This record gives sequence, C-alpha cells and structure tokens, in this order.
Amino acid sequence: MSTIEREAVQVPVIHEVADLTTSARLLPSSLCPVSNAAMPARGLGAVVVGLGRAGLGLHVPVLEKIRRGRAAASPFGAVVGLVDTAEAGIKRALHRLEYDYGYDPGRISCATSLADLTGVDPDHTIVHICTPADDHASALRAATEAGFRRIIVEKPCATNTADVDEMRRIADRTGASIAVINPYLYSRSVASCKDKIQQVGRQPHYLEFEMSKPRTAPTLAGRSRPESVMDVELPHQIATALYLTEASRYRVLRAEVRHMHYREMDTDVCQVVRNMGLGIIVLELDECIAVLVSYLDSLTRTRELKLRFPNTEHIEAFLPVTGDDHTSVIIEYSGRNTDGSAEQTRVAKLPDDMLARCLFDMYSRFATDSPQLSDLAFNRKVVDVMDKAKTFARIRR
Repeated sequence: MSTIEREAVQVPVIHEVADLTTSARLLPSSLCPVSNAAMPARGLGAVVVGLGRAGLGLHVPVLEKIRRGRAAASPFGAVVGLVDTAEAGIKRALHRLEYDYGYDPGRISCATSLADLTGVDPDHTIVHICTPADDHASALRAATEAGFRRIIVEKPCATNTADVDEMRRIADRTGASIAVINPYLYSRSVASCKDKIQQVGRQPHYLEFEMSKPRTAPTLAGRSRPESVMDVELPHQIATALYLTEASRYRVLRAEVRHMHYREMDTDVCQVVRNMGLGIIVLELDECIAVLVSYLDSLTRTRELKLRFPNTEHIEAFLPVTGDDHTSVIIEYSGRNTDGSAEQTRVAKLPDDMLARCLFDMYSRFATDSPQLSDLAFNRKVVDVMDKAKTFARIRR
C-alpha cells in the first residue's frame, strides 16, 4: 500500500460534492462570469474541421451531451458542417451523426476544404479546428477567409511560437475571436487547488503534475504523428501550472525526453519510437518549482497533481484518467500526526466533466461576446515553454 493509500484509510468520511443542476455540472459561476447571461434563443452551430480522434471522437459527443442535457437554453445548437480532406472521414462522421444523434445527413454541409463549404451562416457558427497542430495556422486562415469569426482550436494551438504569432496577426486583422481547448483549466479539482492558493495567500513553492498512459498502440500504428512526447500530455500540464501559479515569469530549468520501447515477447525485436516514451519538464514559475512528468509507455493511467506550500500545507488532486471517467478526488493536508505523517484535513470526491465544462464555457462566451479564458495570449506562453523545452531536450536545434 502506498503512503497516500495508507494515509487515506485513516479518513473516516469522504465528502461527495454533488451538483444540483445541469448548468452547475457543466459550469461553476466562479469560472465563467457570463454563465448567468441570457443565452440567445438560437444556439450557435458547429463546423468541425478534422474528423479524427479529437473532432469526431471528443468534440461532437461532448457538444451533443451539452445539447441533450441542458437545464436552460444551450449555447450550442447543432452540428451544421463537416470538413475533412478524406471523404471517407466525412461519410463516417455523417453515419455517426445520423445513427447516434438523430441528425438528418441532408441538412449537414460537407466539404473537403473550408473554402468549398456552402450553406452555413458564419455569423451563427463556431468552427472547431481539430487538425494536427502544425496545420492550425493555415486552418485558421482558411476559416477567416470563409467569413468565420468564432473559432475553437485544439491543443496545442500550434507547434511553435512563430505560428502562434501568425495566428494572432490573423485574428487582429480579421477581428476573429479564438479559444484554445484546455480542459484542465475547467477541472473542479484544479479549481479546488486554485482556491487553496488563494486561501494560503501565496504561490506553492512546489508543484508536481504527472500525466501518464499506455499510448503504445496508436503511436506504433502511426494514427497521429506528434513531434515528441512534449506534444501529447505536457501541453495540458504546462497550461495547468501557468494557470494555477499565474506566474509573471517562467524559465525552463530542465527538459528531457526518452524513446518509447515496445515488444510483445522477449524474443521479439524491440520497436523504438524516438522521443515518444518519457517527457520531463522542470520550470521555475516565480517562487514555485514545477515538475511535469509524462510517460506514454506507462502500464497504467495516472493524472495526479500535487501542490506544496511553505507552511506545511499541501493538496493532492487525482483527476479523471479516461474519457468515460468524470470524477476527481481532492485530499488536503495540514500539519503532522504524532507519528510524523501528514495529517489529512479534507477529502472530497467531485464530479469533474472537464471537456463538457470547457466547451460549455467557450460557447457561452462566444454567444455573449465575452473574452475567452483560454485565449491566444495565454496559449502563446504554453507554446513558448514547449519551444524552450524542446530546444533544451535537443529535439530542436
């Protein structure tokens, strides 16, 4: 039994914090100041560009969850357009929309490029850019040239800061509003960590965030081709660390990557994928040291965030590990037991459907013309850290 497990069994009660309404489940008022603003009678439509794992596998099901489960008017109306360079991907998406969500395929506009998309009103539509990160700047340009001004971009928003700067120039020139997917900024357990920082009145002096999973199969199959392990989970971790600490300055102290190794049996030839096994980034964020770790050839899934403060208080968050898992556990510690172990003062189990809350908030802000929480300015810092870490780890020279 681990130290955490051994200490956890000493706590007599785990408080389950339930939400009473759909809107509360999706969006706490502390995250979105526009959550009480009147939503338009007509929800905003969605055009999904890129129908792979992110677009068809994540964005569409979560948008439909928001639409079907609304307690009040949903800021999302319906999927109105599908764009993918592969026609087979469009057919697969149409089939899913028809049979899983009851759409009439004839009412959905489809095209292999945004320039060829017809029958969609840009003034009442949000474009979801779910293509590979190195394509985001060109996809944004195509969206704005087609007249769209509300755009959601998958993480990371770009592969380098030069592309982010180009995206900002496009946004400034066209007046487009851009939001970047960062679901961990909407996690209720991350919000609890944020509350703890405010309660203590200062930054933690140490932050540790591990996000590991067995990503061997899709990596070997080549279904997606990120440049390195730094492009998969670490953007989430960097964004969370920057968001929690609100650091005015940041510096990469260390960055390292290792290759992914895999074989079915000891007698098999070992398959090696460069720079896709382990990723480590150590940051200085004002007075806080942040250690970010991601294993993509891990045997188990881990999403664990720890904050430690100079006054001996600390907090640990165990976040959802799969798309079907929507629960977080928070453990707070303060002081020491007589045996020297950390004393638990609170354990809470929280509903935590992060991506639903993220998209609900983004649509609400677009509908009311409010600034986005996860905008290009914030995400330029995330990509800048990635850039520096890749140079430090000699992925880029």
